[in-house]
Amino acid sequence: MRAAALASALGPDLDAAIERLSGAPLVPAPCIDAGGRWPYFAMPAASGSWMERAGQIARAVAEDLRRKAALSASEWQGLPCFVGSSSHDVGARESDADPALRPPLELAGTLAQWFGVRGPTLAVSSACTSGLTALQLALDLIAAGAFRHALVLGVELANRLTIAGFAGLGLLSPRAARPCDRGRDGLVLGEALGALLLSASGPWRIGSLAWGMDASSLTGSAPDGEVIGRTMQAALSRALWTASEVDLVKLQAAGSPAGDLSEARALRAIFPNPPRTVSLKSAIGHALGASGPAELALLLGALDRGRVPATWGFATADTEAGLTPSGGDAAAVRRVLFNLSGFGGNVCSMALQRST
Repeated sequence: MRAAALASALGPDLDAAIERLSGAPLVPAPCIDAGGRWPYFAMPAASGSWMERAGQIARAVAEDLRRKAALSASEWQGLPCFVGSSSHDVGARESDADPALRPPLELAGTLAQWFGVRGPTLAVSSACTSGLTALQLALDLIAAGAFRHALVLGVELANRLTIAGFAGLGLLSPRAARPCDRGRDGLVLGEALGALLLSASGPWRIGSLAWGMDASSLTGSAPDGEVIGRTMQAALSRALWTASEVDLVKLQAAGSPAGDLSEARALRAIFPNPPRTVSLKSAIGHALGASGPAELALLLGALDRGRVPATWGFATADTEAGLTPSGGDAAAVRRVLFNLSGFGGNVCSMALQRST
Protein backbone atom coordinates (compact mmCIF):
# COMPACT_ATOMS: atom_id res chain seq x y z
CA MET A 1 0.00 0.00 0.00
CA ARG A 2 1.52 3.28 -1.12
CA ALA A 3 -0.47 5.97 0.72
CA ALA A 4 -3.64 6.64 2.71
CA ALA A 5 -5.83 9.59 3.66
CA LEU A 6 -8.84 10.00 5.91
CA ALA A 7 -11.57 12.41 6.96
CA SER A 8 -13.46 11.46 10.10
CA ALA A 9 -14.84 12.81 13.35
CA LEU A 10 -11.27 12.78 14.68
CA GLY A 11 -10.20 15.43 12.20
CA PRO A 12 -10.29 16.66 8.61
CA ASP A 13 -7.19 14.69 7.64
CA LEU A 14 -5.21 11.65 8.71
CA ASP A 15 -2.47 13.56 10.52
CA ALA A 16 -5.04 15.43 12.63
CA ALA A 17 -6.84 12.18 13.41
CA ILE A 18 -3.68 10.43 14.60
CA GLU A 19 -2.75 13.41 16.74
CA ARG A 20 -6.25 13.43 18.25
CA LEU A 21 -5.93 9.74 19.14
CA SER A 22 -3.21 10.60 21.65
CA GLY A 23 -5.59 12.81 23.64
CA ALA A 24 -8.68 12.24 25.73
CA PRO A 25 -11.45 10.16 24.13
CA LEU A 26 -13.70 12.01 21.73
CA VAL A 27 -17.28 12.20 22.95
CA PRO A 28 -19.85 11.55 20.20
CA ALA A 29 -22.59 14.14 19.95
CA PRO A 30 -26.30 13.27 19.77
CA CYS A 31 -26.56 15.21 16.57
CA ILE A 32 -29.06 13.25 14.50
CA ASP A 33 -32.72 12.62 15.34
CA ALA A 34 -33.81 9.25 13.99
CA GLY A 35 -36.14 7.36 16.29
CA GLY A 36 -34.48 9.07 19.26
CA ARG A 37 -31.27 10.98 19.84
CA TRP A 38 -28.34 8.63 19.48
CA PRO A 39 -24.62 9.33 19.93
CA TYR A 40 -22.99 9.74 16.53
CA PHE A 41 -19.42 10.46 15.38
CA ALA A 42 -20.03 13.20 12.83
CA MET A 43 -17.53 15.23 10.89
CA PRO A 44 -17.82 19.00 11.33
CA ALA A 45 -20.76 20.42 9.44
CA ALA A 46 -20.20 22.52 6.35
CA SER A 47 -22.41 24.97 4.54
CA GLY A 48 -24.48 23.88 1.59
CA SER A 49 -26.36 20.75 0.63
CA TRP A 50 -25.43 17.15 1.45
CA MET A 51 -23.70 16.79 -1.93
CA GLU A 52 -21.85 20.09 -1.56
CA ARG A 53 -20.57 18.98 1.84
CA ALA A 54 -19.57 15.60 0.41
CA GLY A 55 -17.64 17.36 -2.33
CA GLN A 56 -15.76 19.53 0.14
CA ILE A 57 -14.78 16.47 2.19
CA ALA A 58 -13.76 14.42 -0.86
CA ARG A 59 -11.65 17.15 -2.46
CA ALA A 60 -9.74 17.72 0.77
CA VAL A 61 -9.04 13.99 1.16
CA ALA A 62 -8.02 13.78 -2.51
CA GLU A 63 -5.53 16.62 -2.11
CA ASP A 64 -3.95 14.96 0.92
CA LEU A 65 -3.73 11.55 -0.76
CA ARG A 66 -2.33 12.94 -3.99
CA ARG A 67 0.42 14.74 -2.10
CA LYS A 68 1.39 11.57 -0.22
CA ALA A 69 1.15 9.29 -3.27
CA ALA A 70 3.67 11.34 -5.29
CA LEU A 71 2.42 10.08 -8.65
CA SER A 72 2.86 12.00 -11.89
CA ALA A 73 -0.15 13.92 -13.18
CA SER A 74 -0.80 11.35 -15.89
CA GLU A 75 -0.52 8.43 -13.47
CA TRP A 76 -2.96 10.07 -11.07
CA GLN A 77 -5.49 10.95 -13.75
CA GLY A 78 -5.40 7.40 -15.12
CA LEU A 79 -6.20 5.76 -11.78
CA PRO A 80 -9.17 3.37 -11.60
CA CYS A 81 -11.54 4.17 -8.72
CA PHE A 82 -13.08 1.42 -6.57
CA VAL A 83 -15.77 2.71 -4.18
CA GLY A 84 -17.28 0.78 -1.27
CA SER A 85 -20.25 2.13 0.69
CA SER A 86 -23.29 0.91 2.60
CA SER A 87 -25.50 3.93 2.02
CA HIS A 88 -23.92 5.75 -0.97
CA ASP A 89 -25.87 9.04 -1.36
CA VAL A 90 -29.01 8.15 0.61
CA GLY A 91 -28.41 11.25 2.74
CA ALA A 92 -28.72 13.49 -0.30
CA ARG A 93 -32.14 12.03 -1.10
CA GLU A 94 -33.57 12.47 2.40
CA SER A 95 -34.04 16.22 2.03
CA ASP A 96 -35.67 16.01 -1.40
CA ALA A 97 -39.36 16.75 -1.65
CA ASP A 98 -39.73 13.93 -4.17
CA PRO A 99 -36.75 11.66 -3.45
CA ALA A 100 -35.52 9.24 -6.07
CA LEU A 101 -32.51 7.06 -5.34
CA ARG A 102 -29.67 7.07 -7.84
CA PRO A 103 -27.65 3.99 -8.82
CA PRO A 104 -24.54 3.64 -6.60
CA LEU A 105 -22.31 4.04 -9.65
CA GLU A 106 -23.45 7.65 -10.02
CA LEU A 107 -21.99 8.65 -6.64
CA ALA A 108 -18.85 6.63 -7.42
CA GLY A 109 -18.46 8.53 -10.68
CA THR A 110 -18.93 11.83 -8.89
CA LEU A 111 -16.31 10.85 -6.30
CA ALA A 112 -13.88 9.96 -9.09
CA GLN A 113 -14.41 13.43 -10.56
CA TRP A 114 -13.83 15.06 -7.18
CA PHE A 115 -10.59 13.05 -6.86
CA GLY A 116 -9.55 14.03 -10.38
CA VAL A 117 -9.18 10.46 -11.68
CA ARG A 118 -10.47 9.25 -15.04
CA GLY A 119 -9.85 5.51 -15.09
CA PRO A 120 -12.60 2.87 -14.84
CA THR A 121 -14.93 3.32 -11.87
CA LEU A 122 -16.62 0.55 -9.88
CA ALA A 123 -19.10 0.75 -6.99
CA VAL A 124 -19.66 -2.15 -4.58
CA SER A 125 -21.84 -2.68 -1.53
CA SER A 126 -21.39 -5.62 0.85
CA ALA A 127 -22.61 -3.89 4.01
CA CYS A 128 -19.85 -3.14 6.52
CA THR A 129 -17.20 -4.93 4.45
CA SER A 130 -17.87 -2.80 1.34
CA GLY A 131 -14.58 -0.92 1.55
CA LEU A 132 -12.56 -4.13 1.82
CA THR A 133 -14.56 -5.70 -1.02
CA ALA A 134 -13.49 -2.73 -3.15
CA LEU A 135 -9.91 -3.24 -1.99
CA GLN A 136 -10.04 -6.94 -2.92
CA LEU A 137 -11.24 -6.13 -6.44
CA ALA A 138 -8.48 -3.56 -6.87
CA LEU A 139 -5.82 -6.00 -5.67
CA ASP A 140 -7.08 -8.68 -8.06
CA LEU A 141 -6.88 -6.38 -11.06
CA ILE A 142 -3.42 -5.13 -10.10
CA ALA A 143 -2.26 -8.75 -9.73
CA ALA A 144 -3.73 -9.54 -13.16
CA GLY A 145 -1.69 -6.73 -14.70
CA ALA A 146 -4.66 -4.52 -15.58
CA PHE A 147 -3.33 -1.57 -13.54
CA ARG A 148 -0.13 -0.54 -11.76
CA HIS A 149 -1.95 1.56 -9.17
CA ALA A 150 -5.54 1.80 -7.92
CA LEU A 151 -7.61 4.21 -5.83
CA VAL A 152 -9.86 2.61 -3.21
CA LEU A 153 -12.46 4.66 -1.34
CA GLY A 154 -14.60 3.70 1.65
CA VAL A 155 -17.42 6.24 2.01
CA GLU A 156 -20.11 6.58 4.64
CA LEU A 157 -21.74 9.96 5.15
CA ALA A 158 -24.47 11.00 7.54
CA ASN A 159 -28.05 9.96 6.88
CA ARG A 160 -31.11 9.33 9.03
CA LEU A 161 -32.08 6.02 7.43
CA THR A 162 -29.01 4.14 8.64
CA ILE A 163 -29.32 5.34 12.22
CA ALA A 164 -33.04 4.62 12.34
CA GLY A 165 -32.42 1.12 11.01
CA PHE A 166 -29.75 0.26 13.58
CA ALA A 167 -31.84 1.82 16.34
CA GLY A 168 -34.86 -0.24 15.29
CA LEU A 169 -32.77 -3.41 15.53
CA GLY A 170 -31.73 -2.49 19.09
CA LEU A 171 -28.03 -2.41 18.21
CA LEU A 172 -27.07 1.12 19.30
CA SER A 173 -25.66 2.22 22.62
CA PRO A 174 -27.42 5.20 24.20
CA ARG A 175 -24.10 6.42 25.61
CA ALA A 176 -20.80 5.26 24.11
CA ALA A 177 -19.06 2.39 22.35
CA ARG A 178 -17.01 0.25 24.75
CA PRO A 179 -15.32 -2.54 22.78
CA CYS A 180 -14.54 -5.68 24.81
CA ASP A 181 -15.55 -3.93 28.03
CA ARG A 182 -17.68 -5.74 30.60
CA GLY A 183 -20.27 -2.94 30.45
CA ARG A 184 -20.57 -2.68 26.65
CA ASP A 185 -24.13 -2.16 25.47
CA GLY A 186 -24.07 -1.47 21.74
CA LEU A 187 -22.57 0.35 18.79
CA VAL A 188 -22.07 4.02 18.03
CA LEU A 189 -22.18 4.87 14.34
CA GLY A 190 -20.05 7.42 12.55
CA GLU A 191 -19.16 8.86 9.17
CA ALA A 192 -15.83 8.70 7.37
CA LEU A 193 -14.13 8.85 4.00
CA GLY A 194 -11.06 6.63 3.85
CA ALA A 195 -8.86 6.67 0.74
CA LEU A 196 -6.10 4.19 -0.13
CA LEU A 197 -3.61 4.25 -2.99
CA LEU A 198 -2.60 0.68 -3.81
CA SER A 199 0.71 -0.06 -5.54
CA ALA A 200 3.23 -2.86 -5.66
CA SER A 201 5.47 -0.96 -3.24
CA GLY A 202 4.85 0.93 -0.01
CA PRO A 203 5.58 0.85 3.73
CA TRP A 204 3.02 -1.93 4.29
CA ARG A 205 2.39 -5.06 2.23
CA ILE A 206 -0.94 -6.91 2.12
CA GLY A 207 0.07 -10.53 2.58
CA SER A 208 -3.39 -12.01 2.17
CA LEU A 209 -7.09 -11.28 2.31
CA ALA A 210 -9.42 -14.09 3.39
CA TRP A 211 -13.22 -14.13 3.31
CA GLY A 212 -15.89 -16.11 5.12
CA MET A 213 -19.68 -16.25 5.20
CA ASP A 214 -21.52 -16.72 8.49
CA ALA A 215 -25.07 -17.81 7.71
CA SER A 216 -26.19 -17.98 11.34
CA SER A 217 -27.76 -14.51 11.30
CA LEU A 218 -28.23 -11.55 8.97
CA THR A 219 -27.05 -9.12 11.65
CA GLY A 220 -24.27 -10.86 13.55
CA SER A 221 -21.87 -13.74 13.92
CA ALA A 222 -22.58 -17.13 15.44
CA PRO A 223 -21.91 -17.20 19.19
CA ASP A 224 -19.08 -19.70 18.80
CA GLY A 225 -17.17 -17.44 16.39
CA GLU A 226 -16.34 -20.46 14.21
CA VAL A 227 -16.53 -18.63 10.87
CA ILE A 228 -14.45 -15.73 12.17
CA GLY A 229 -11.86 -18.22 13.40
CA ARG A 230 -11.74 -20.09 10.09
CA THR A 231 -11.34 -16.82 8.21
CA MET A 232 -8.47 -15.66 10.42
CA GLN A 233 -6.79 -19.05 10.00
CA ALA A 234 -7.17 -18.80 6.23
CA ALA A 235 -5.54 -15.35 6.23
CA LEU A 236 -2.63 -16.71 8.28
CA SER A 237 -2.19 -19.73 6.01
CA ARG A 238 -2.24 -17.70 2.80
CA ALA A 239 0.30 -15.26 4.24
CA LEU A 240 2.45 -18.24 5.34
CA TRP A 241 2.34 -17.06 8.95
CA THR A 242 1.92 -18.97 12.16
CA ALA A 243 -0.31 -17.59 14.90
CA SER A 244 2.74 -16.89 17.07
CA GLU A 245 4.10 -14.48 14.44
CA VAL A 246 1.18 -12.05 14.73
CA ASP A 247 2.07 -8.95 16.75
CA LEU A 248 -1.31 -7.18 16.75
CA VAL A 249 -4.93 -7.94 15.91
CA LYS A 250 -7.18 -5.08 14.81
CA LEU A 251 -10.54 -6.22 16.12
CA GLN A 252 -13.92 -5.82 14.51
CA ALA A 253 -15.17 -5.26 18.07
CA ALA A 254 -17.56 -2.32 18.16
CA GLY A 255 -19.14 -2.72 21.59
CA SER A 256 -21.83 -5.27 20.73
CA PRO A 257 -22.39 -7.62 23.69
CA ALA A 258 -22.75 -10.68 21.45
CA GLY A 259 -20.51 -9.65 18.54
CA ASP A 260 -17.46 -8.83 20.64
CA LEU A 261 -17.81 -12.14 22.49
CA SER A 262 -18.00 -14.12 19.22
CA GLU A 263 -14.79 -12.56 17.96
CA ALA A 264 -13.07 -13.12 21.30
CA ARG A 265 -13.94 -16.81 21.19
CA ALA A 266 -12.54 -17.02 17.67
CA LEU A 267 -9.27 -15.41 18.77
CA ARG A 268 -8.86 -17.76 21.69
CA ALA A 269 -9.36 -20.72 19.36
CA ILE A 270 -6.57 -19.50 17.02
CA PHE A 271 -4.16 -17.99 19.52
CA PRO A 272 -3.23 -19.99 22.66
CA ASN A 273 -1.71 -16.72 23.90
CA PRO A 274 -3.52 -13.87 22.12
CA PRO A 275 -1.33 -11.02 20.84
CA ARG A 276 -2.05 -7.36 21.50
CA THR A 277 -5.44 -6.20 20.31
CA VAL A 278 -6.97 -2.85 19.41
CA SER A 279 -10.39 -1.60 18.32
CA LEU A 280 -10.87 1.73 16.55
CA LYS A 281 -14.67 1.90 16.38
CA SER A 282 -14.91 3.72 19.70
CA ALA A 283 -12.70 6.47 18.23
CA ILE A 284 -14.36 7.15 14.85
CA GLY A 285 -17.60 5.23 15.26
CA HIS A 286 -18.72 2.22 13.28
CA ALA A 287 -18.39 3.69 9.80
CA LEU A 288 -20.11 0.72 8.12
CA GLY A 289 -19.05 0.47 4.46
CA ALA A 290 -16.17 2.89 5.06
CA SER A 291 -14.82 0.94 8.04
CA GLY A 292 -12.16 -1.01 6.14
CA PRO A 293 -10.32 1.84 4.39
CA ALA A 294 -10.93 4.28 7.26
CA GLU A 295 -9.64 1.99 10.00
CA LEU A 296 -6.78 0.76 7.82
CA ALA A 297 -5.63 4.33 7.18
CA LEU A 298 -5.92 5.24 10.86
CA LEU A 299 -4.20 2.13 12.21
CA LEU A 300 -1.26 2.06 9.80
CA GLY A 301 -0.80 5.80 10.15
CA ALA A 302 -0.56 5.44 13.92
CA LEU A 303 1.80 2.47 13.67
CA ASP A 304 4.04 4.41 11.27
CA ARG A 305 4.29 7.07 13.97
CA GLY A 306 5.34 4.47 16.52
CA ARG A 307 2.13 3.98 18.50
CA VAL A 308 -0.62 1.39 18.88
CA PRO A 309 -3.73 3.48 19.63
CA ALA A 310 -5.55 2.98 22.90
CA THR A 311 -9.01 1.43 22.63
CA TRP A 312 -11.24 4.22 23.87
CA GLY A 313 -14.13 3.08 26.03
CA PHE A 314 -12.38 -0.05 27.29
CA ALA A 315 -11.90 0.02 31.06
CA THR A 316 -12.91 -3.27 32.68
CA ALA A 317 -12.22 -6.63 31.09
CA ASP A 318 -15.05 -9.06 30.42
CA THR A 319 -13.83 -12.32 31.94
CA GLU A 320 -15.88 -14.37 29.48
CA ALA A 321 -14.38 -12.58 26.45
CA GLY A 322 -10.90 -12.57 27.91
CA LEU A 323 -9.54 -9.73 25.77
CA THR A 324 -7.67 -6.70 27.10
CA PRO A 325 -6.96 -4.23 24.28
CA SER A 326 -3.80 -2.25 24.92
CA GLY A 327 -2.08 0.68 23.25
CA GLY A 328 1.48 1.88 23.54
CA ASP A 329 4.79 1.59 21.75
CA ALA A 330 4.59 -0.05 18.31
CA ALA A 331 8.28 -0.64 17.64
CA ALA A 332 7.82 -4.42 17.79
CA VAL A 333 4.68 -4.49 15.61
CA ARG A 334 5.53 -5.87 12.18
CA ARG A 335 2.68 -8.25 11.44
CA VAL A 336 -0.97 -7.30 11.87
CA LEU A 337 -4.17 -9.27 11.44
CA PHE A 338 -7.01 -6.92 10.49
CA ASN A 339 -10.55 -8.21 11.13
CA LEU A 340 -13.82 -6.89 9.73
CA SER A 341 -17.33 -8.29 9.47
CA GLY A 342 -20.78 -7.04 8.62
CA PHE A 343 -24.44 -7.59 7.95
CA GLY A 344 -25.34 -10.44 5.67
CA GLY A 345 -22.67 -12.69 7.17
CA ASN A 346 -19.60 -11.20 5.47
CA VAL A 347 -16.39 -11.87 7.40
CA CYS A 348 -12.92 -10.72 6.37
CA SER A 349 -9.43 -11.02 7.79
CA MET A 350 -6.38 -9.37 6.24
CA ALA A 351 -2.70 -10.04 6.92
CA LEU A 352 -0.51 -6.91 6.83
CA GLN A 353 3.26 -6.77 7.14
CA ARG A 354 5.79 -3.94 7.29
CA SER A 355 7.80 -3.84 4.08
CA THR A 356 11.04 -2.89 5.82
